Parts: sequence; C-alpha cells; structure tokens
Amino acid sequence: MTTNFHRPHDPLSPHRLLSLALGQSRATNGGERITLLPWRVRRESLGRPTPNRLHEEERREQHSQADAMPSRLTVADVMTRDVISVSTATPVSEIAGALACRRISAVPVVGADGSLIGIVSEGDLIRRAEIGTQRRRSWWRRLIADIEAEATEYVRTHGRKARHVMTRQVVTATEDMTLAEAADTMDTQRLKRLPVVRGSRLVGIVSRSDLVKVVARHRAPVSADPPTDDVILRHLTTRVKALTPSLRLINVSVHRGRADITGVVDTAAEREAILVAAENTPGIHSIQDRMILRPRSIS
Repeated sequence: MTTNFHRPHDPLSPHRLLSLALGQSRATNGGERITLLPWRVRRESLGRPTPNRLHEEERREQHSQADAMPSRLTVADVMTRDVISVSTATPVSEIAGALACRRISAVPVVGADGSLIGIVSEGDLIRRAEIGTQRRRSWWRRLIADIEAEATEYVRTHGRKARHVMTRQVVTATEDMTLAEAADTMDTQRLKRLPVVRGSRLVGIVSRSDLVKVVARHRAPVSADPPTDDVILRHLTTRVKALTPSLRLINVSVHRGRADITGVVDTAAEREAILVAAENTPGIHSIQDRMILRPRSIS
C-alpha cells in the first residue's frame, strides 16, 4: 500500500495562518487564493494596539495627568474671613485673654478705617513683667547697652496697650496668592499666620492650621477609566528618574496595576522616595519592593 503525501504549493504565510485561525479562509490543497484581512484586524489579533487605540490611550493618559494635578488653590479659598482684631488702645490683658480663650496665636491690630497697622502674637507676650519673664541684664551690661533699645524693651515688657507690644512690620498675604506661595512665606519667615490684605485693608487671615485643614480634606482622584499598564509604567519611570541618580540600576515593571521594583539604591531614603513615588502614581494598587542597598566599601 502506497501512501502519497501532497504538499500544498503556496506556503503557510503568517497572513494565511492568521486567516485560518480566524475562520476567514479554508485550507486547500489547491491554489485557492486567500483573502487577506484588514491590517486593523491583524494588529488586534496579534495584540498590537491600533492607531485609534493609541490615540485613546493618549487621551486617557492626559486625563489621568490632569486629575493627578492638584487644583490651584489660593489664599482666598482657605483663609478665615471673620477675623478677631483689636485696636491700638486694647489692653494687653484683654488680648491675652482672647488668645487663650479662642485658642488662636495672634490678633491683628487695625485702625479706625480697617487698615492693618500691626499684629500681637503669643511671642510678643511671653516676656512680660507681670509674670516675671522680662529679660534681666547685669549692671555692667546695662552700662554698655543702647539707651534707645533699653527703653523700647521696657515699653514692650511693661506697656499695657496693644500699641506698646505689637509688631509693626507685618508680613502679609494677598487673596490671589497661591497656597504654595503662602507656605513658602510662612516657612522662610518662620511665621504661623499671615494677615490677608486688600490694599492696606485687612480682609482675612491664613494660618498653618488652614493649610493643614486642606490636607485633611484632600482625597486622591479616582478615575472612572483606569490607565493601562504602559501608561502607569511611563508615569512611574518618569517619577523615579527625577528622584534617583541610580536609575540605570533600577528596574520597574507593571502588570495589572501591580508595580514590581527591583535594583540597587545608595540610601534608605532614596529607596523610600521611590516607594512613595509608586504609591502616588495613579493606577498602582500594590507594590512589590525588591530593592537592596548598595554595600558600603570598607576602607
């Protein structure tokens, strides 16, 4: 019994195999012509994104970036408008009582027209003769001390009105100042609060506690259309690149929103920064940390 094997004349090209797999054509032994599928269908069957899908992913990425950006809050959005203020003739004891009872750290001093002319803070009241906390200098220091400075110090520690103890050079904010600018000012000037003025008129006050309240209200945005792994990986890689000079020793991969980070870092702080960057990347819901510290050479 002789069995004859017949080899088809046209080879099984990738296009023909794909067509057969999708049921678009029959395998024949003859020279039947195979209808090629549209390139879009072939790309999708091979798992490659089509141009439309690429554009859609780009749009999703842009939306997720916009959602991740914090809104541009200004001082006007968070400041206290109902400000407790005093006049230059307000007694020091009354000011101290207001600070203690209302649990505030300072009160602005305003004129009859509402203009800001000074501020009295807790720091202005801790050196007082009533409680024996005024500075005491030895007799020989009093001999060489500046007479004007000594007189000014005496007024601040013994004076009974707001005008005697208030700070006249006041650092202020405006309503259109961003929270970042306000935070920078409070940080560099070592202040707990900034009176807010419109021209010279007092219209509010913004304090550190107002910024803390914004932090307490903040919630990470939740996207209705989660970003793809490729988009997440691109965002995370950009963040890691900005954080560490050891990027070439770091490998990042993302699968179904799970970030896997391996590599070598120089310090524990660098490692922690990378993990925080991953936690803040939209779309990541779990992190596998496999980074190690670079061994220190022993000299």
